[in-house]
Amino acid sequence: MYSRDAFKRQRTAAKQLAGRNGRVLAVVSVGLGIAQLVLIRWIEGRLERRPAIAIEGALFLAYIALVGWLVWRMQRKLRAARPTCPECGVVLQGLSDRVAAATGRCDSCGGQVVK
Repeated sequence: MYSRDAFKRQRTAAKQLAGRNGRVLAVVSVGLGIAQLVLIRWIEGRLERRPAIAIEGALFLAYIALVGWLVWRMQRKLRAARPTCPECGVVLQGLSDRVAAATGRCDSCGGQVVK
């Protein structure tokens, strides 16, 4: 069970973590997306169509894999940073988080989360 202050600190820390990771994800995905478009335009002017498509496809798959990994990592860190119900172990996020903050109880099992 969390004290009111500890619950509030953990919620605040999770929000700050989401903001930081969201900014990193945005900068990396937009920056690499623009770089990929510039590189594709450069490749199209230098290579024949078939090899250019193969290189462009590989670049796109690498880009998607990197962005997917960043999203997965962000979600995993957020899951670890968010408060959980001490009785059922559910991660309190979104509406569940707000319900627990307002009522002090888990909306899944009804257990006491905040004393």
